[in-house]
Amino acid sequence: MKIVIDAFGGDNSPNAQITGGLNFLAQNNDFSLIFTGDEALIKKELDKYKYDASRVEIVHAPEVISNEESPTAAIKTKKESSMVKAFDIVKNDPDAVAMLSSGSTGAILTGAVLKIGRIEGVLRPTLAPILPTKLKKGVCLVDGGANVDCRPEYLVQFALMGVCYMRAMSEIENPRVGLVSVGTEDKKGNELSKAAFAALKELPINFAGNMEARDALTGEYDLLVADGFAGNVLLKTVEGTAMMVMSRLKAAIMGSTSAKFGSLFMKKAFKQLKRDMDYNAYGGAPFLGIEKIVVKAHGASNTAAIEAALVQIKKMAKGDVVGNIKAEMQKLQELQAANAATADNA
Repeated sequence: MKIVIDAFGGDNSPNAQITGGLNFLAQNNDFSLIFTGDEALIKKELDKYKYDASRVEIVHAPEVISNEESPTAAIKTKKESSMVKAFDIVKNDPDAVAMLSSGSTGAILTGAVLKIGRIEGVLRPTLAPILPTKLKKGVCLVDGGANVDCRPEYLVQFALMGVCYMRAMSEIENPRVGLVSVGTEDKKGNELSKAAFAALKELPINFAGNMEARDALTGEYDLLVADGFAGNVLLKTVEGTAMMVMSRLKAAIMGSTSAKFGSLFMKKAFKQLKRDMDYNAYGGAPFLGIEKIVVKAHGASNTAAIEAALVQIKKMAKGDVVGNIKAEMQKLQELQAANAATADNA
């Protein structure tokens, strides 16, 4: 199976993409990689390492899509960019199962929809980042910001797609699903969340009801469902809180001699805490609902983050997440047709 990597989509390109990719190849003999980007610069970086050249390919793409550009215009006009070339390969090569990029989130979403296409029946793709929890297991958030204006039927599909994803990633057969709201009571929330609550109750999933944001990282849930606006606010609040806590902790330790001395005995624990909170360990965020696997890595991804994202793609491919989502969308359409027929007869 081939994975296509946009080698020039992030802050640490192409070093992180290449070193992370080669580390992944060394551990996974059933995959090969295609790097898209400036061929000379990619070759220069590759020459620093020993690797199986038969499993690495370069596709020259001299242009780069920046975060400042209009996503739609860039995807349509920058045909020689590393991102567009990557999309073209994934679309046209049946052996290419996935694409990984650290580039513009908007451009990746636009390219995924325009170049590869949505799974039949999917109304909107959803961004599905993984967040750490206090139980040292990840919780998936759908939607993390791809769709800020949603309808209840979008959230229903987000939940079904998220369940398929978490089954592959966590090997939990029946992930516990919570709906992000302003209270745990059934009637809490705005009109969107109330309607979504009623629809989610009818699905064959392990729906636990409404969930307050303060419980997002408790580990009691495997999947959090939200519209992209609330989901992105939750995501960025978690990121900002983590940075603030780590900063204040460091300042407190450095503020006195006794604290510095005491921290020596806590060094191992602090390192473990940092590892648990490090987004690099969680890979990237896939866009669920696309015909092939498309993963958005953090713009500042380092070697470890790229390697983790590739492991994530491997799990998605081996777990046939795309195929399972297709099956769930088919079941949903059949259920909706049956409900409509029942309503007409009544």
